[in-house]
Amino acid sequence: MSDTAQIGNDPYHHGDLANACVRAALSLLNDHGLSGVTLREVARCINASRSAPYRHFADKRDLLAACAQNGFARLAQLAEHLLADATAPDVDTVRTLLHGYARFGAANPHLYRLMFASDFEVDEYPALTAEAERAFYVLQGAIRAGQQAGTLDVDDRDGLVLTLWSSVHGLVSLHNELPTCSVLDTRALEANLDRVLDILLPALQPAPVPA
Repeated sequence: MSDTAQIGNDPYHHGDLANACVRAALSLLNDHGLSGVTLREVARCINASRSAPYRHFADKRDLLAACAQNGFARLAQLAEHLLADATAPDVDTVRTLLHGYARFGAANPHLYRLMFASDFEVDEYPALTAEAERAFYVLQGAIRAGQQAGTLDVDDRDGLVLTLWSSVHGLVSLHNELPTCSVLDTRALEANLDRVLDILLPALQPAPVPA
């Protein structure tokens, strides 16, 4: 095969090959789950030689790490977009942000599982770790900004971020992994999240300023 492969009618060169492989792998992951992602199938999807993906990825693990990195980058970008106009985040801002996290996880269940349930080591893929931390720190930054602006009343910021993040993560995981039952309607993700936030967020509301 020549140095130019093709997706549909749009040719790409080797400078785009890594991204093309990741896009194909994400599509396979979305449609077929983790078992459906192989470097051979990725090569077939992008109409490249079987060896082409190996120019950028040593094995399937490398490719999956790149997919997880892409997922965290998209999650962080979504969160940053939701906070773009929030110079002084308040409880409504936090609720909007957490619902954004939840919707992302529910819309991408296989990717979400890869992002949060894989055994990638912190030092193994530094770029992946950086994007994962970025997604987490958007929430932490919003809480800090609200605390500094006086629109959020927070005593233990790190503990609060941990509580909010783990609450969203737990509900998304239940939604994605557990069939609905008499104990919990796991399909009602956003309603369940609101129930949790209705308990947690009022405590962050600053006391009214005396007249």
